Amino acid sequence: MPDDISNELFASLQCLVIALPSLRPYLDRLAWAAGTIVDPPAWCGITSTHGGWPVTLSVSDDRARLADQEQYNLGQGPCLDAMRDGKVVEVVDQEMDGRWTQFHGTALGLGIRSMLSLPISGVSRRPLITLNLYSERPRAFTGVERQQAESYANFASRTLVKWVRDCTQDRLAREVEQAIRTRTLVEESLGILMVQHQWDAPMAFRRLRTRAGNDARYLGVTASEVIAEATGRQPIEPYPFGLCPRQ
Repeated sequence: MPDDISNELFASLQCLVIALPSLRPYLDRLAWAAGTIVDPPAWCGITSTHGGWPVTLSVSDDRARLADQEQYNLGQGPCLDAMRDGKVVEVVDQEMDGRWTQFHGTALGLGIRSMLSLPISGVSRRPLITLNLYSERPRAFTGVERQQAESYANFASRTLVKWVRDCTQDRLAREVEQAIRTRTLVEESLGILMVQHQWDAPMAFRRLRTRAGNDARYLGVTASEVIAEATGRQPIEPYPFGLCPRQ
């Protein structure tokens, strides 16, 4: 398969993971269960990308959302490295770790001493999401705990593949349409923000993501609000390929 087609398919699948309502309860359960591998429970966040920019899909604790957000804002950190490189990233003790110099002090300020970010693939070898674990104690994810976290990541990968394969054609078509509508609204709102504030695209997305509370589930709603504020009307619901909504 040519690279440009493969890249487009992968981007579409990432958009689906962000927008599909049927996957949200599963991602919420995954985040909660992964956090329980250590005692006291870790904070868990699940990251994906939208248009190449990172966004949080689900968290077990709002502190994980904040830790993810700080990495996005700084452009560095274990969750971004795991998403980019497709490799597990572990921080045994943040006080002794010299990577990510800008994030170092921020992490300690949040009470984070150890971290583990695990890439999760879907139908390709590239990471579709990352599972990010944060703990207040050092060496929280070594030995058995790391093995358990990797087992969760492998299970999540198989589940995502099975979901895509088992999804009925009609159901998948409806949810693809919803994902495309969300993506269209986000792109339109980014254009508005870039013109209004003279921001570049990354800055516009960071501001939109922050306004959405760093929660991918609210990106479409927030984008609609931006469009309505700029135009004085609710955005026209975009349907892919000119199709009418299903009855």
